[in-house]
Amino acid sequence: MALTSPHSRRAAALLAALFALLAVVFVPVAGMASDGPVTGAERTALFEQLRGRQAGLQSFRANVTQKKSSPLLMAEAATGGRILFGKPDRFRWESEKPERRIVVADGTRMTVYHPDREEAERHDQRDQFAARMAVEFMSTGMGGTLADLEKRFHVDVARKDGVLVMTLKPKARWFQRVVTSITVLQREDQAIPDRIVVLGAKGDRTETALSDVAINPPLPPDAFTLKLPPGVRVWDAKERAASGIDGP
Repeated sequence: MALTSPHSRRAAALLAALFALLAVVFVPVAGMASDGPVTGAERTALFEQLRGRQAGLQSFRANVTQKKSSPLLMAEAATGGRILFGKPDRFRWESEKPERRIVVADGTRMTVYHPDREEAERHDQRDQFAARMAVEFMSTGMGGTLADLEKRFHVDVARKDGVLVMTLKPKARWFQRVVTSITVLQREDQAIPDRIVVLGAKGDRTETALSDVAINPPLPPDAFTLKLPPGVRVWDAKERAASGIDGP
């Protein structure tokens, strides 16, 4: 899958950002041994215990802080916001700085809304392979198996100074062109990771921290509905891509 058009690059960028929000994918197992790699039967047992712990997990909500660096950026960029995810393929992600942006996917359609610019771009979620892969992965992590995870990634698990470290390296070549690795770091006495680090293929780095996480929070009926105010210009991503015009 080539990632050469502006449309494809935006999808790939969204994929990398969503994969940075993998907070509920990895939950620690109490009483683990000393530092070093976790392999073989021990690693399999760890993921089986994870499945048991997440059997009833249907959604999560969290505050998100991200720091991004890149060879193309003169300084590190920081963003803050909130994420709400519901199985199997719904999410709402609101960023508040440096520019407000709201991304909502309801299982059928994904809308990217820029309130300050009064612009929005709509995608058919079924056509957004990158976003679909991301939400499928998050859904897999919420009760999936190690075998499911290893279909898409090379998986390494280790302990270092009391912290669990899981490193995922994508198997698909098209994904390798965007992401080199995803690393989840988590203290064994905590219920969620401290940090998630995504390394890009071109030297970029995204570090995500989650806080105030709520598991299975009450969801209002319109949690994954985005009502755009009057006057917002709405672009159809498929039509613009077909005509060779970049989106907002």
